Amino acid sequence: MPVLQDHLHSVQALSNLAWYASRLRRPVEIKADRYTFKLEKEIEELIKKGGALSEHEAKKILAAYGIPVTREKIATTADQAVKVARKIGYPVTLKISSAQIRHKTEAGGIRLNIKTDAQVRVAFRQIIASAKKYMSQAEIQGVLVQEMLQGGTEVIVGTVDDPVFGPCVMFGLGGVFVEALKDVSFRVAPLSRLDAEEMISDIQGYSILRGLRGKPPVDMNTLVDVILKVSRFATDNKSTIKEIDINPLILFKKGAKVADALIIKK
Repeated sequence: MPVLQDHLHSVQALSNLAWYASRLRRPVEIKADRYTFKLEKEIEELIKKGGALSEHEAKKILAAYGIPVTREKIATTADQAVKVARKIGYPVTLKISSAQIRHKTEAGGIRLNIKTDAQVRVAFRQIIASAKKYMSQAEIQGVLVQEMLQGGTEVIVGTVDDPVFGPCVMFGLGGVFVEALKDVSFRVAPLSRLDAEEMISDIQGYSILRGLRGKPPVDMNTLVDVILKVSRFATDNKSTIKEIDINPLILFKKGAKVADALIIKK
């Protein structure tokens, strides 16, 4: 029989026991999602590809799993970047595209709210120069031109590979909040819809998602779907994927989009 030394640990143990019992009482049919995806050959090759993935490559994979991502395209020249920006529509965001440069802000590889052709040309040259200075040996694919998402609420959705439990899904407030507040929740994949809903309501910042001080609530159904699809991707590829980091996923009153993503291979 276990012996607990204080009231705090006793209460925590009882709480955990009650939570575990509630999990066991769940009907079998809600214990895992039923998502299935037929992937194109290009996506299968990206998943199997050795080494790191760029943001654009990571988003291609996520999109194949039905996760909404930003409209974007890689440009290899300033002129091409202008054409892409015009097609997407101003304002746009420009980012360095390189699998080796994971921390684009530190590398000086991001320019936000670009509104004119002239600004695109200047930003393109600055980003390439900064990236080469930051990591001269990096393989640079070009500059990623993407739509500039405005408004919305930032959250993070990701996975880590636990040595005991395998893929575990993480959810929390995104942007700087995840580092400053560490307000996140975890579940072992694969998830059920109820798991995803509980993950969302577990965080202390849940009231922000429900709408605060006149701000509309976010699209909870889309958020749950994204969490489930990330869980499915991690489960399907647990032998090759070490970590998934979608930060931020920007939530709106209707819909959501992945603004940045990182996938790390084993």
